[in-house]
Amino acid sequence: MDMLKALVPVEMTLASNVALRYLCRKAELLGIAVQPVHVEEPDHKPHSSETGWIRRSWESGLRQAGLEEVQRILNSEKLDCFILPNPIVRVGDREDTLLEELRLGGYDFFVEGEVANFNTGAFRKRLRSKLYRQMPCPVLLVRNMIQSDRLVLLLDEKTDVESLVGRFHHLFGGRTVDFDLCAYAMDDLHQDPHPDELLSEGAELLGKLGYAPARSFTLLGAPETAARSLGDYGMILAHMDRKSNRKSPLTEVLGLVSSPILICW
Repeated sequence: MDMLKALVPVEMTLASNVALRYLCRKAELLGIAVQPVHVEEPDHKPHSSETGWIRRSWESGLRQAGLEEVQRILNSEKLDCFILPNPIVRVGDREDTLLEELRLGGYDFFVEGEVANFNTGAFRKRLRSKLYRQMPCPVLLVRNMIQSDRLVLLLDEKTDVESLVGRFHHLFGGRTVDFDLCAYAMDDLHQDPHPDELLSEGAELLGKLGYAPARSFTLLGAPETAARSLGDYGMILAHMDRKSNRKSPLTEVLGLVSSPILICW
């Protein structure tokens, strides 16, 4: 069974701390190797507009300082998972630098933390960011240190069910996974496909790959109610359509849940 590779920004923030701790606690479930990355953004810093050897010397100093910071963070956390031994430290625009590394490094997913603020507008803004719009792999967004290993595949009428099931199989294939299958809708009167059809399609695709959800259920109601109902899961897997910028009930749910979210494209 191949080990998965996750790119994880390491920064002196609470969000970064939570993401690292959560990921290492799920190391056995996911079978991961953690690649730390740290980006120093040069804007408005001394010598950021210089050229030649002055610029190169200044960037070298920034990289060294960034590397030392990453090592301090990793040493202080005493993380019990496989951390790749050479942290990546770059100087440049954060989004561009992370995208370049994600494209070149063949990562299975990107992981970052987010301080839970239950602001759906901020979540939609994150989804519209250049990093998320162009990311070549799923992203695991961690808001809380939830202990449960139980997962849920969350479907709605716009979900590409086949794509979501394929991602699930890639990430969890060959591992023992406790998971449920859920179809969400605000109501089931005008849904096409109907939630029952989504559950049937999902169960059929999963069955062909040898998986059976412990429970399949429909979740109806306002996003706030749905988010509370999903709060006990250790991870929520959902598919998002990056071609659509429209606000959707599922996006609202994901903006409100406290559980970590694995967003597949």
